[in-house]
Amino acid sequence: MPSNVFTVFNHGTDFHRDKDPNELITMLSGAMLGNEARIVQTGERTAETPLPFQLESPHPSYIICEGPGSDEVSAEVSQSGVSHAHPGKYNPIFNSEKNSGKSHQSNTRLIPTGGKKYWIMGEQQSSEFQDDFMGNTPQPYQATGRTLGNGWDDNVYKVVWLITHLKWETEQPIDTINIVGWSRGAVTCLKMANKLFEVFEDTININILAVDPVPGGLTPETFDTKTIPPNVQNYLAILAMDDNRSNFQPLDRNKVKLLAPQSQHGKNGNPDSLNPQHIKPQVHFLPMPGNHSDLVNRALSSAQVSHSAQLCRTIAWQYLTAHGTGFSTSFYATIDEIFQHYNELSINLKPIAKDASGGLISLVGGYKKERKVRAHRERYVNESDTYINEHHRLCALKQTYPDCNNNNATFSDDSWGAWGESKVFSLPKSQACLVKMGIKMDN
Repeated sequence: MPSNVFTVFNHGTDFHRDKDPNELITMLSGAMLGNEARIVQTGERTAETPLPFQLESPHPSYIICEGPGSDEVSAEVSQSGVSHAHPGKYNPIFNSEKNSGKSHQSNTRLIPTGGKKYWIMGEQQSSEFQDDFMGNTPQPYQATGRTLGNGWDDNVYKVVWLITHLKWETEQPIDTINIVGWSRGAVTCLKMANKLFEVFEDTININILAVDPVPGGLTPETFDTKTIPPNVQNYLAILAMDDNRSNFQPLDRNKVKLLAPQSQHGKNGNPDSLNPQHIKPQVHFLPMPGNHSDLVNRALSSAQVSHSAQLCRTIAWQYLTAHGTGFSTSFYATIDEIFQHYNELSINLKPIAKDASGGLISLVGGYKKERKVRAHRERYVNESDTYINEHHRLCALKQTYPDCNNNNATFSDDSWGAWGESKVFSLPKSQACLVKMGIKMDN
């Protein structure tokens, strides 16, 4: 495994590595080469050794983040022998019980704040910032994780802290991070990319595969959930065409924006930048028949829609492989096999849509609302009357597929934003070329 590439897997709401072996994120993460980043306790906490924790493998190549609100599973029950719970329950840095107000006891270099409680009861407290710094973040309820996504910020914190440790402590030369997720896990991909940009700017290249990024009807769409920062090279999203629940509306081309290039070093940019020309992220959205769960092979709404799940798996494997992620299992499919999947879907689009759609109104899904990716598919694919998405068109035309423009679009000098400024731009009117993003005509 190349030590410069690190891969992050983000499960969706209520999902985790042991819930469904056939679900997309579980299949991909289970087929990884290399070692997972796992935090282990090496001994008892003492005054001399307040933080007896270390990574099980000194040079891991990937990490798996459980989904918001997911069930707790013990190491004895887990298929991988790893205990886990919904994000936010345990300290994201040490994987231990949270101890709010006591962070100064673990890190003796922290100066406790004291405060009224200290003067009355003789107890010193760590500040809120100190607690967050030591991973003693607020602990969400499992129910609020499921309804609102609470806890996903702990997943962000865990990954950013880990990358910081690997690059600066163990000197692992990570220059590429591939992030893949489904549902709220797909939304978390952008949250991670934005936070990584705050820490590393564009000195690390990010590639994102977002499978039906849905924040959830009750979850607010914040800046970091719908903005692609300048450290992202490629953002490929797969959107379910036929999910018509108002509470499951995705972050599509109408909502996602590009963050202006910026640097703490000023307009000359970071001297260690991997994108000194300020090339814009390549962004592409692929409409796919089926509903939110169909894309990841979870409780399929019909037999015919299984072709969508297989296509998503092949696309994910090829995309991640093209950007350096190593797998022990191949999910290879020939162009002709892929084209046949699309043909089967094309024949059955109407019955698939009927089976995949929800009722008029439901407690979880909300009222009935057509997705824009279905209503305006011409914004996502050329010749939309003939092809489901641009990947379908690519496989059909093969060598006669129009050549991709070799000139990457760049941000102009006028596009530059001040450090920390929320200056954004709409996506280009045309989608990025799949071939340039790693989805090749001949795989």
